[in-house]
Amino acid sequence: MMIVKARIHPAIGIARLGNSSDQFFIGPEVPGSFHSGPFKDDRGRIKRQAALFRIYGYDEHDRLVGEITEHEAAIEWSVHVANHKAAWHEFDGLNANTPVRNADVADRRSLVIDPGPRSLAGPHRIATFDGGAFRGRKVPLGEARTDESGRLLVLGGFGTSASVPKGRRLETFANNDGWHDDVSDGPVAATVTLKGHSRPLPLLPSWVVCAPPDFAPAIPSVITLYDTLLHVAIDRGFLSAPAVPSFTRDVYPILSRAVSMMWVSKMVGTSHEMLVPAFGPGAPAELKHHIVHHLRDPALPFDEASEGDMPMLWGDYYEDGYSLALTPTQYDILTKWRDGHFVDDWKGHRPRQSAHITPDGLDRAALEACVGGAMYPGFEASWLLRDHYDLVEPFRLSHQGRAAGDVTKQMSVPWQADFNECEQDGEYGWWPSQRPDDVYPEDGGEQVPWKRELVDTNEDMVDRWHRLGFVVRKGDRFVEVERG
Repeated sequence: MMIVKARIHPAIGIARLGNSSDQFFIGPEVPGSFHSGPFKDDRGRIKRQAALFRIYGYDEHDRLVGEITEHEAAIEWSVHVANHKAAWHEFDGLNANTPVRNADVADRRSLVIDPGPRSLAGPHRIATFDGGAFRGRKVPLGEARTDESGRLLVLGGFGTSASVPKGRRLETFANNDGWHDDVSDGPVAATVTLKGHSRPLPLLPSWVVCAPPDFAPAIPSVITLYDTLLHVAIDRGFLSAPAVPSFTRDVYPILSRAVSMMWVSKMVGTSHEMLVPAFGPGAPAELKHHIVHHLRDPALPFDEASEGDMPMLWGDYYEDGYSLALTPTQYDILTKWRDGHFVDDWKGHRPRQSAHITPDGLDRAALEACVGGAMYPGFEASWLLRDHYDLVEPFRLSHQGRAAGDVTKQMSVPWQADFNECEQDGEYGWWPSQRPDDVYPEDGGEQVPWKRELVDTNEDMVDRWHRLGFVVRKGDRFVEVERG
């Protein structure tokens, strides 16, 4: 098969902040995989997660031919990340008509941290994202590198947040004027010319998001960003929902993710215990009806009350007191399971994950490690990505009309304020799979608050986020490690 075009994968890559300047690890490349540690260097600084991008070639029928590296082609990468948070509109739920942040600042460009695009060609190259500034204060956003085969690695910032002038209080979870952080996002493109050819291949570019750390990477969200963008792709006609869902592939992941909340949230975990007897296709019919009855119907308007309150997480209409709904695709899967319209393929245990790296697997692995709801404002991305931005194919953001910084500009500024305040709130949690509420200490004992003794205020989180612990699997338990 002859290569006639190329794509960059993952379609959306996820890098994560860390305050270690010289150590990093690569984010998941296979669905179901995750970094198991250590997460901190020998000085106790959090390692950054790098997003690794690969290029794949396809034939005239859009069939995969294989990966393209420096051995097969001349590759020049282009990366452009920026932070537009302080110049964007205030976040207020799903309200799009809000005033701008820092409305008293006439020079709006001074609020944008934009180092400009960077290019890299050849193996073992480095280009830093420096030169950007917030109100005259220099703010580095990380760097890009190439490995020995010419693949691209993008590393984000160092978790640095501050105010100009120094010392301003953090009054809200989302909209703090005078503050900045070093979260960023932007397009990833490449020029690829196969050896022996004079013209570069047509290529579909990618996007990178440089987000806060995931402190419980082995525990995925009930609704991942993959689930959310999968439904977007189905809703926009790119894909079709499973006509007859598989218990192993489609039902089990939803149930198991909900139950795994027990390791990072005492309240949510207790509420989800009812799901445990449902593991396996032979679950009693009355139990399946009971579970689906307790789900919030996603067909309801966001701001309409519902008898269902599962999963026990906050939704996009927090002020109205409504819980999160599964995506319509997830809800359809569980209703078909309830009605007996599914494939009984459960073997009594989750299937072993393949270690083979594929283009589709790269797309999925990156997004499954991210939060897909609530988008209030979200963890890695907010509702602009879900509700408004165009895709050119499943999971691939259109670059038409998009600019560096567009995916993260709705997010809280600085991220630590939201990180501190979005803990267990009444009956519901927020994102305990990324930002734990309660943890089991490594040396044993009952669950304790994740922030205990380290963080109380938003300012504490700015100063001490890197001292918090990570939740990892040890035997048949998930425990907190590397704290302090």
